[in-house]
Amino acid sequence: MDQRDPDDLLEALRAENDELRARISVLEAAAEEYRRQMTAVLTSASWRVSAPLRASAGKLRLLKTRARSMPRRLAGRDRHPVTPTAGLFAPARRRATSGTPHPSPLLERPLVHGARQARLMLEPPPEQAGILVVAHVFYPEVWPDIEDRLARMPEDFDLIVTLAEGPAESLEGRISGRFPRARIHRVANVGRDSWPLVDLARLGAFEGYDAVLKVHTKRSVHRIDGDAWRIELLDGLLPSPEGIRRIVDLMRRDKDVGVVVPTGHLKGPETWGSNHELVEALAARVPFAFDPDALRYPAGSMYWARPWLLQRLADLVLGQEHFESEAGHLDGSTAHAIERFVGVMATAAGLAQLETDEVPSRLHQARRATTPATAPPRVLAFYLPQYHRIPENDQWWGEGFTDWVNVARAKPLYRGHAQPVEPGELGRYDLSDVKVMQQQAELAADHGVDGFVMYHYWFDGRALLDTPLRNLLADPTVDFPFALCWANESWTRRWDGLDQDVLIAQTYPPGWEDAFYDNLLPALKDHRYLRVDGKPLLVVYRIGQLPDAAQTIARWRARAEEDGLGGLHVLAVIPSRDFEGLSGTAADAVDGLVHFPPGSGIGLQSLRDLAPDLDPGHSGDIYSYDAAVDGADLRTTGPHGLRVHPGVMPGWDNTPRRGSAAYAFHRGNPVSFRRWLSRAVDAAAAAGGESLVFVNAWNEWAEGACLEPDGRFGRANLETVRQVTGARSRRPDAGG
Repeated sequence: MDQRDPDDLLEALRAENDELRARISVLEAAAEEYRRQMTAVLTSASWRVSAPLRASAGKLRLLKTRARSMPRRLAGRDRHPVTPTAGLFAPARRRATSGTPHPSPLLERPLVHGARQARLMLEPPPEQAGILVVAHVFYPEVWPDIEDRLARMPEDFDLIVTLAEGPAESLEGRISGRFPRARIHRVANVGRDSWPLVDLARLGAFEGYDAVLKVHTKRSVHRIDGDAWRIELLDGLLPSPEGIRRIVDLMRRDKDVGVVVPTGHLKGPETWGSNHELVEALAARVPFAFDPDALRYPAGSMYWARPWLLQRLADLVLGQEHFESEAGHLDGSTAHAIERFVGVMATAAGLAQLETDEVPSRLHQARRATTPATAPPRVLAFYLPQYHRIPENDQWWGEGFTDWVNVARAKPLYRGHAQPVEPGELGRYDLSDVKVMQQQAELAADHGVDGFVMYHYWFDGRALLDTPLRNLLADPTVDFPFALCWANESWTRRWDGLDQDVLIAQTYPPGWEDAFYDNLLPALKDHRYLRVDGKPLLVVYRIGQLPDAAQTIARWRARAEEDGLGGLHVLAVIPSRDFEGLSGTAADAVDGLVHFPPGSGIGLQSLRDLAPDLDPGHSGDIYSYDAAVDGADLRTTGPHGLRVHPGVMPGWDNTPRRGSAAYAFHRGNPVSFRRWLSRAVDAAAAAGGESLVFVNAWNEWAEGACLEPDGRFGRANLETVRQVTGARSRRPDAGG
């Protein structure tokens, strides 16, 4: 214990404090001089002239890596599937090795089925700007480099600063003084700039913006050019007001641009390091497939990004515990994996990653793209009205039966199989309550879904499951745009529409055409009923079953003309592998066809041999959802020259209905779904005319095909539709 006089001790402490202050002043002066010198270097003619050489060197390294892997890829072309499988299943847990001195907390904590993304919300600004800047600060002395360059912003922006615990917290007053609207988010010093980014995604911070700029106080003290790297990244992303304006304008115009990186900083597979396994583990938490040889990502972890892409980090269901405690990791940490994962995810979603020198030409193309004379494609979702009690289901399946019973009792067939599936914010609703349909309609309208195609069950004068439709027609205040799809197949105990174990048969006795039209007429006259080319839309599920399709449709059209409806626009579902084909007379009678995956128009790639611990009694199959996407038929001209409207599905897994005989696509996810939907929308738009894209489905819970929110991804599939269609929306509430 110090026995000195208290006054002497106090004087000694003051002297020591003065010495520290003097040392800080010296260090600040040295840092300022270093910044001045680095700025001089990076703005010099020689540095700018050599920029293309540095970019070319990086691209050359990528080409060399691909060239080295080409013999292996060509040799394995006949033996391996076209669509990669990396990322579909979690890798084994990694223990400490010489290259990775500590076990990975990410691999030690795989995703457990039933885990949900956070339902938190960051307080939004009073008036949200179009641009969001996210800045992570660990080194307070580097903050001025970011602060000064934000003055180059050409328009109003919102700012979120994540301050790491420790010295960075001293900046809060300075930041608030310079940027009064800035939101300060304090975070633990874990996961470097990656954990704060994931945390903001969990808080829904990116919703509603046109573009997000991600920067951080990068030092990279292990590199001799660490500070130069930071300056080059910042100046590449914030070059000038006009340069920034071009980047933001491009992201607003081109839905398929996901990331913009400073020239020379988009890296490839030569920089995997010890992170490949960790990125596989991250992808498996979604899951989606990726090609390791096609790696492209923003090295340095500073970039402009599409908000939808960053929001998908919430779908990983990561917490602080999945990141290593800070120990100066140079490679092989969760933070390093997230850096690469952003690029991997962008590629899987069908989003382009550009370097800044590519922005002007891409923007020029986007500006030259003429606005089509017709409206953009409308997105319509098939809608199942099954979720209410009817006497027939009570008799056939047991008292109180709805499809929710099937959903709840589903069992997983293999390790990683996402069953049972839980509904999201709407819960296990009862469609006898028309208020549910109003909620569904609001969700659809807010996310770019233009209407519902409701299945209509009519069996020679007997309508089943029609309570939702009758309630809707009785309440004209419910804003629920809809059309009908006549599901004209027999009901069977096997849920497959075939001829075994028939519960109620679909028959066509004399006069059925007029009886069916009479049943439809109140809906066709409703002000909410969807029209194509000015005529009410009617979809027929199995056109090949109609005894005389040409005569039947002609009769319906004539009656619709008589009733002042202008006729009918009749579409037929493209026959599946199990159903009857399309005759020439039927083709002549309809206005077009609809792709209806998984029944038609997809790629099939079995994963049975990869599915871990597969139930030995399973007699169906496990397919790759990514292969279905990559093999999707997007042609818009079909048999007999008919117009074909593309169809997509957010997923498919009929385990709830078929148990061990199920066919499942492992696993539908918002990332791969975006790739498919974007291609389908582009194909429909290119075909011209009044174009449609059909989604199977809005709420097929027992077949794993759902746009509406679920317990795993929340509104992610709906957010995907909104991003692709460019629909504008108010900021969502905490139900997102």
